[in-house]
Amino acid sequence: MNIKHHPSDAWLLDFACGNLPSLFDQILKAHVDVCSTCKEVVRDAERLGGELLDTIGQSSTAPIEMCHEKYDNINNTSDDASRAESTGHVADLEKLVSTYLDSSFNALPWKSFGEGLKLCRLIKEDNVQMWMLRGQPGVTLPVHSHKGSELTLVMKGAYFCGSQIFQAGDIEEADETVEHQPVITSGGECICLAVTEGQLEFKKVLPRIVQKFVGI
Repeated sequence: MNIKHHPSDAWLLDFACGNLPSLFDQILKAHVDVCSTCKEVVRDAERLGGELLDTIGQSSTAPIEMCHEKYDNINNTSDDASRAESTGHVADLEKLVSTYLDSSFNALPWKSFGEGLKLCRLIKEDNVQMWMLRGQPGVTLPVHSHKGSELTLVMKGAYFCGSQIFQAGDIEEADETVEHQPVITSGGECICLAVTEGQLEFKKVLPRIVQKFVGI
């Protein structure tokens, strides 16, 4: 798997510290499981955290001692304590789609979002939701922006966004400052897992109408 697009260091640092909402945590875990580059970033963040706690722990205050216990094993760089350690659930994203998901994939509550494009909302927790996208070759998604953060993990296939191409294992990062229009490549269908904060903001009227029925 040739992964070229990674979450920013800020996302990975929050992931290493366990500071993210659960749905963002889950999508990052799926990426880190298959990305050796991000595994190392997470391990480095954990080691740094352990070293910092060692340094400030000299004051021996109760809260610091509690934090020190939490990161004691991480400071010793134990894989068992590392959030970068693979769960074994997502060894290969494309294999996941072609095996486990194929047995129940079509049974998911898909809703059409135009010709060749289907969406499925999986989970919603407060203002954050996880959903899947299934696009056929050549399909262009509606232009949209965001009300908050969004992480999109490509599970199968690929899509263009501007001059960049996102393939299996890649993460695309967006927020309220980003306006984009992904286009599925001609090589095959594209399946993505996305976590968004707030609803998407579509520029055209028709997608905004359909949005009410799809729930994204």
